[in-house]
Amino acid sequence: MTLGPMHREIERFTKSAHHLDAVSAYASLSLRECISNALSWQPTWLKLLFLARGGLARLMRLEHPSSRPSRSLRPEEISFHPGDRLAFFTVSAGKEDAFLVLTAEDTHLVGHLIVEVDPTDTGTEHRFRIITAVHYRRWTGLLYYNIIRPFHHIVMHRMIAAASRPVEPVR
Repeated sequence: MTLGPMHREIERFTKSAHHLDAVSAYASLSLRECISNALSWQPTWLKLLFLARGGLARLMRLEHPSSRPSRSLRPEEISFHPGDRLAFFTVSAGKEDAFLVLTAEDTHLVGHLIVEVDPTDTGTEHRFRIITAVHYRRWTGLLYYNIIRPFHHIVMHRMIAAASRPVEPVR
């Protein structure tokens, strides 16, 4: 799959991935706002999917990370420092106003959630892209991912829609 131009610093996370996909949207937001919207998005049906994922993980004897954050993340809480935690992800790389690479590791696979931003000709609107790069560590990774793949695509499309919504002012 060709994703088009991306920041060179993230190529090491996408290179040789067994599965690679991307969704994108345009918005007049900062990268921090986009990421906080994406990680704070938690509809009930997504919470139920995480519960089902937990059952599948236990059945396959896989680790099961805790679910998404129980509260919304504010843009200023988004870290770009490798090693810091955001939800159940670890920050692997980041560059303010350019990209953030979040990683979730398990015995069966390594998944990278990459959020990047590119300016557009309008000057105020940016193109945001959320990339998923999955590296299987063993056959159970391939099996697991193929089971969740249909849901993954739905979640990613809904996540980018939520991520690109205007930020509600804090009262």
